[in-house]
Amino acid sequence: MPQMWEGYISPRQNRREGRKRKGGKKRKRDPNASRARNMEGVELELERRSKFLNSLIQQKKKAKEQHDLKDEFNVRVRASDMPLVMQNRAFGLSRELLNATPGKADNKRLALSLKKDFDSAYGPAWHCIVGTSFGSYVTHSIGGFIYFQIDKVYVLLFKTAVEPLTNE
Repeated sequence: MPQMWEGYISPRQNRREGRKRKGGKKRKRDPNASRARNMEGVELELERRSKFLNSLIQQKKKAKEQHDLKDEFNVRVRASDMPLVMQNRAFGLSRELLNATPGKADNKRLALSLKKDFDSAYGPAWHCIVGTSFGSYVTHSIGGFIYFQIDKVYVLLFKTAVEPLTNE
C-alpha cells in the first residue's frame, strides 16, 4: 500500500465508518424524483425510436413508388447520383420521346431533348449521351449523374460545373 500522510482518511474508509462528507449533511434520495427522471428518459427514447421507425416507413414507401415507376417506364438504373425527382423526370421524358418515335429510336433527338430539358429546369451544363454501345469516363457535379437503360437504349446524363469567364 502506498505511503499516506498522517491524518489522511481515504474515501473508502469514510464510507466504511459512515462519516459524512465535508460538504455537510448526507443527502437523502427522493425515490419519486428518480422515477420521474427515469420516465423522462424512457419517453425520450420512445420518441426517438418512433421517429426512426417513421423515417424507415417513409423510405420504404418512396422505394416502392420508385420501383413501380421503373416498372412502368421499363427502366433499369445502372448508376446514379441524382435525386429521385430528377430521375423520374429523365425517365418520363425518355419514355415519352421513345413512344413518339415508333420503330428505331432517334438517339440524337433523345439526347438533345434530355439536355435541353435539364438545362432549362436545373441550370446549364448538362450533357447527355444516348446509344446502345459506348464507353465513357466523366466528371460530374454532385447530385447530377445518372446512367440508365430504357428498353434497349442506354442513357448517360450528367451535369458539370460552369465557371464564368473573366475578361482580363
